[in-house]
Amino acid sequence: METMNQKSTPYRDRQGPVLPAQTLPILGICGYSGAGRTSLIEAMLPELTARGLRVAVVRDDCRNPVLDVPGRDSDRLYRAGADIAVLGGEQFLRLHGEGEADLEFQLRGLARGYDLVLVEGDGQTPLPKIWLLAENETETPAETGPVLAVFGRGEGRAPQACDFLLHWLQESWRQTPVWACILIGGRSSRMGRPKHLIEKQNVREKNTWLEHTVGLLQPLIGDNIALSGAGLVPESLHHLPRLPDIPEARGPLTGILAAMRWQPWVSWLLIACDMPDIGTGAVDWLLSHRRPGCWGTVPRLHEDGHVEPLLAHYDYRCGALFERLLVSGSLRIGQVARQGKIESPLIPLALRPSWHNINTPEELAESRQGSRG
Repeated sequence: METMNQKSTPYRDRQGPVLPAQTLPILGICGYSGAGRTSLIEAMLPELTARGLRVAVVRDDCRNPVLDVPGRDSDRLYRAGADIAVLGGEQFLRLHGEGEADLEFQLRGLARGYDLVLVEGDGQTPLPKIWLLAENETETPAETGPVLAVFGRGEGRAPQACDFLLHWLQESWRQTPVWACILIGGRSSRMGRPKHLIEKQNVREKNTWLEHTVGLLQPLIGDNIALSGAGLVPESLHHLPRLPDIPEARGPLTGILAAMRWQPWVSWLLIACDMPDIGTGAVDWLLSHRRPGCWGTVPRLHEDGHVEPLLAHYDYRCGALFERLLVSGSLRIGQVARQGKIESPLIPLALRPSWHNINTPEELAESRQGSRG
């Protein structure tokens, strides 16, 4: 057996990736006055929402909009210097300040809760964009920033632009990095020893369950793997990040929250350490469900509706869902699957052994006896 490190040191040196705006689903719909920006967005929205996409539209070039009736309480407070959020029913947010930094910051915040953010703007909008030609324009004006496609006026503009947007959105979704968080912090009270250090049987080289799981993940996602929880780990895995627990959370919730706070712009595979029969086919199947509009895949073993949240995939948009769960006082991460943006498909029969977890010495002995047979 390889040597183990003797304490769990939180891994703090490596920083999470900072995704540039072009890798997020934020796209400008731009053109000068008369180009029909609002009309195009209005024409595309029924198709986008029919596909289950949650869409936000932002006006970048709007000057002095009337967001509230002068004299109303919220308007008076805004003019006195406060930023105003009106919540309940229809909502709006009215902020002081402007500029590219503010716009990008606000757009990134929206991207965490929407499948697509469309920004209606002009040539100064600092985003990848679709450019719409006005009636007398024949080409894109100079200095309009990164223009991905140009559409002139005509009856076919809306469907053509929508097709382009959907293809672009699919590619943007695929650029989100995938990481895995393996939970090793359980007490293993029923097993009587750390489960992640149990040796895998019937393999050419002896290794632990943890090493086996890391080894099958690496061909799929490289070293984008983090370990959550205290405990010894094999020397071969010392290079992997160790995530400190979230003090106010317990159980699997502390692991996924630690992961999503550390790397807030990636998709996460959440994996328990007591599933020694995980196969690459199961991971491939989970990741095959990644698509615009799907915020995660928390599958079911049976038709009875019980979900399996510890070999599951969670998009970065699930971060807010887990934070809300923490605030509610619940530790049951499977409740996230009740959210409409999470899919819970039935696991194919051939892949179900990957979700088999082992908790006691008796279950371990039975599993090993079965594998010999």
